[in-house]
Amino acid sequence: MNRILTRTAFVAAMTTSFTITNLAAEELPADVVHAWVTAGEKPQVDVLSSAFAAEGGKWQSVAIAGSTGPVKTTINRILAGDPPSAAQFSTSQDHFDLVDKGMLAAIDDVSEANHWRDVMPQPILDAMARDGHTYLVPVAVHTPNFLWYNKKVLTDAGATVPTTMGDDFFAAMDKVKASGKIPFALSGTTSQLRFLFDAFLIDAIGPEQWNALWQKKDEAIIRGDGVKTAFERFKRVRDYADAGYSGRTWNPTLDLLMSGQAAFDVLGDWAIGTFNAAGLKLDADYGCVLAGNAMIIHADYFAFPKQTDPKKTAGQKLLAKVLVEADTQQKFSIIKGSIPPRKDVDISRFNTCAKASYAAFNDPKRVVGNDRTFLTPPAVGDVMDLLIEFMDTSEMKASDAQARFADIVLND
Repeated sequence: MNRILTRTAFVAAMTTSFTITNLAAEELPADVVHAWVTAGEKPQVDVLSSAFAAEGGKWQSVAIAGSTGPVKTTINRILAGDPPSAAQFSTSQDHFDLVDKGMLAAIDDVSEANHWRDVMPQPILDAMARDGHTYLVPVAVHTPNFLWYNKKVLTDAGATVPTTMGDDFFAAMDKVKASGKIPFALSGTTSQLRFLFDAFLIDAIGPEQWNALWQKKDEAIIRGDGVKTAFERFKRVRDYADAGYSGRTWNPTLDLLMSGQAAFDVLGDWAIGTFNAAGLKLDADYGCVLAGNAMIIHADYFAFPKQTDPKKTAGQKLLAKVLVEADTQQKFSIIKGSIPPRKDVDISRFNTCAKASYAAFNDPKRVVGNDRTFLTPPAVGDVMDLLIEFMDTSEMKASDAQARFADIVLND
């Protein structure tokens, strides 16, 4: 009897070992370069890695802080002969150069097999493509022009939640300032100043003029009163910030609002993960206003550097498929605070801010392209340099900034 049991146990152990070994051998690897490094962002990475693993993949995170960190790391690795499987890009033309140099793999077969053209809106499809081929996979669609507010700070100051970035916004900040709190949590980094300016711009000129400005480079609009108003309000907000804004990144800036030291902040909906990690509740502790009542598309995409190992190439294709599956997108978007890049996801469990941006996303009259998709990278850098110089230079007038802005856009 003991001999029979021993033999049975041995066979079972060998069978299990064989099965595990074969599964491991069939796992498709993917080392993924991304910028999600904070504690608040870890759960969203776990959603993607778990979904990939469930379909036979093996995810390895390469987390690099900063909006440009993943791109720089990816380029360096490609040049060194060690390309990652996937790399995070934000809305821009940054990937064009890599495509033109033959460094990125097209994923047309994945797109066609999964009918992305039927479930994704045209602005997203356009951003994914270059010369008729699909190179990017959208994993999160963000709204960078949200105005966030601390409800208690506003209530204690007797201030009303504004509906615009104009007079009612500054009136609320005046009351907060009188109460002794910081009216506006200002980040002095170039990327955050750009988001802030875009919020003032879409609020001042509206979606129709926004599209004419960036897509058609309409000089009358570029040099018009609406753009000047945006520059004036952008500069004015500095008077409502604390002295430590210069160079401060978005995380500690948002901390000012979350801790009740400040009333307002302009930041993308990726802030939701940080709010959740801090234990704060939307609609109870804080709220959001969609600046301009319109959505500026700011998406996170993954690009796929070309590989020489067929197994890694297969891993890339599996990852591309998994990232935008409806179930993955629903779970990921709820945690991240973003909205799905596809139109067929159930959003009933989404938060109120996500529902507001998704409604705008699906309304052609309220969704606009990101200015970075219409400007070359050098011009984007010039605009950012202008914004930080304008914010930090007291004697620089809005009319002067607008004139330089016009030169950059019209000559790009």
